[in-house]
Amino acid sequence: MQRRSTERARHECYLVIKAAADDVGSRPLATPFASPDMVIGADGRARVTVWNLGTREVQGVTVEFHSVPAGLPVVPENVQLIGVGNPAIIPAGQSITVTCAQPWRRMSHADVLLATASHEEMDPVRHPFSAKRDRHVGQMNYPWTGNYEGRIGRDELRVRLEVRPANQGLFMVRLFEEVAGRMPSFPKCDRIMKPHHNTLRWMEVEQNHKVIYDLVLLDNDHFSFSSNAKPLEEPQAPAVQTTGSLERVVS
Repeated sequence: MQRRSTERARHECYLVIKAAADDVGSRPLATPFASPDMVIGADGRARVTVWNLGTREVQGVTVEFHSVPAGLPVVPENVQLIGVGNPAIIPAGQSITVTCAQPWRRMSHADVLLATASHEEMDPVRHPFSAKRDRHVGQMNYPWTGNYEGRIGRDELRVRLEVRPANQGLFMVRLFEEVAGRMPSFPKCDRIMKPHHNTLRWMEVEQNHKVIYDLVLLDNDHFSFSSNAKPLEEPQAPAVQTTGSLERVVS
């Protein structure tokens, strides 16, 4: 009886911090996330819009705001509490915007902001701080920003990717490739660019070859790597593809 009562309560109260305008709470998310309902006000306080997609009004919704310093993985040990909002009352099928009582004194514009909305009894959090797995969690950040390393190709060549925010939504992208077992001081590729959806894509000319790079952001901590090289003097020749994966590192 207790189990049936709990399941019914969770259906009546269905809290969501949307990851997209048409988000109805299905998780896990298949692509990188950036909640459209999270903003920073002129007073420096974070605000989040919380939806109740359940069948009845819910009172006493708790909203907490946390941050993760730039370049660190979004995991519980890196999360820092900013503050909380006033307990919210949300009618069925409607939303309310909750403001954090404390301003966010972030150290970098690339810091990650997290918001969590829940009701302890009717609709608790299942996966703390995981916007990809839990509809109660929203995330606002520059998901690209950070350092990533991995190995590519048959020879498992080590590469390093550095991504930093630039002006007007652009990013500084630097790609390093080991030489004689050591990572050089100067990058192989150095670009300022804008992502296309969840992909960094650009072209380089290297030793009489045209090389297309595709780096796809899989989640907050992983890129897939792909490069396709074709000789400039033989445009009909098949491309040589190199693939691999990169993981966020703290450095």
